[in-house]
Amino acid sequence: MKVRTLFYTIGLLILTMGVSLIIKAGLGASAWDALAVGQSETFQLTVGTFVFINGMILIFLNSLLMKKKPELLAAGSIFLIGLLIDFWLLIALPNLVPANTAVQYLWLLAGILAVGIGVSVYLQAKFPASPMDTLMVAIQQRFGLSLRTSRIMSESFALLLAFLFRGPIGIGTILVTFSLGFVVQYFYPKSEALLQYFQKKPN
Repeated sequence: MKVRTLFYTIGLLILTMGVSLIIKAGLGASAWDALAVGQSETFQLTVGTFVFINGMILIFLNSLLMKKKPELLAAGSIFLIGLLIDFWLLIALPNLVPANTAVQYLWLLAGILAVGIGVSVYLQAKFPASPMDTLMVAIQQRFGLSLRTSRIMSESFALLLAFLFRGPIGIGTILVTFSLGFVVQYFYPKSEALLQYFQKKPN
């Protein structure tokens, strides 16, 4: 459990740093993050606050779709993710401003890489998944659709809300959407092997 908790913590730190770099790049964020940024600018609360609020709403929406009790343990995960995003944006990287377009793309690519690595690492802990990811499964189970179609529906829903709240949608949104899965696919088995190594390693 100690190793799993360590992987979970390190994974979320890397993941949220990546999210923050993508936001700071100013080229567009992923659908759910763009929504949180748009809400933050509209209501003058932090991005992390809306990551948590949106996550809590989705926990209950997922519960209705899947016709089972709310997965309240996921609330702890989304609270920690929101808290860490605010840490990176407001404390660690508050004055980080890209000097030019090349730097913007550099930060975007670094952010995508960090998010992919972070997801690959934190998933090894097998703790409750993000409510945003669970929504895809909930749609799939409720309406009998493929996971691919369910993913498109959940992302389209978030994009529509992000558009309504004037969140940062742009080329970065497209790059994150289409590249992140490949990054996770590449690093997931490596993270899994690393976890197995530490679990077998004597204290």
